[in-house]
Amino acid sequence: MAARAITRGKIVGTKPEDNDKRRAIVEAARALFTTEGYETTTIAEVARQAGVAVGTVYLYFKNKNDLLFAVKGDWDDEFLRFLAQPELQAVPHHLRARPLIEACFKLCEQHTEMIQLMGLQPEMIGDWHEHKNEGKIGQAVKLFFDEAVAVGAFRPIDTYSASIIAFGMVESALKQCFVVERGKDRQRYIDTLVDTFEHWLVKPELLGGRL
Repeated sequence: MAARAITRGKIVGTKPEDNDKRRAIVEAARALFTTEGYETTTIAEVARQAGVAVGTVYLYFKNKNDLLFAVKGDWDDEFLRFLAQPELQAVPHHLRARPLIEACFKLCEQHTEMIQLMGLQPEMIGDWHEHKNEGKIGQAVKLFFDEAVAVGAFRPIDTYSASIIAFGMVESALKQCFVVERGKDRQRYIDTLVDTFEHWLVKPELLGGRL
């Protein structure tokens, strides 16, 4: 008998075909959410696009909101792969603000269709904020802050609250830049965020003449 696993409160198989079905559902949802609109897309339409039964979608995702989180999660994973690159890890903690912020904006530029989802109003996406607060990106930011404080690159801070604030600042800037202004003056947002983070987090003596 094939191994079984608990996924989001439901029992699904762990066979390769299960992963293929889940991937097909997520890809179908991404295509529909970013072309037809999240609000108007139905689970039935996602199932038809993915070539599976409606019931199969619910084996992997409890609702459309959960499916939206999976779509965004794939996008987050791409940024996390960037964070893990050896060349970035070799950059001193107090100098990483610019490459990290630039990576965020580059990712948005490469996936402009995903920016539409960032502009959704909270009432349209239900409890997505609950997923976001516990997401991989927030955890990665907190870990980075923990490391920076430990090596003496950042001032002593509450890394949990700081990571939430930092995440919110970047997300707000990305929405304003790409959703409202359609990517206009991107460099201005990058420079402002870098300057803000450096003077907020980095120990003054490490900033040298940039104070």
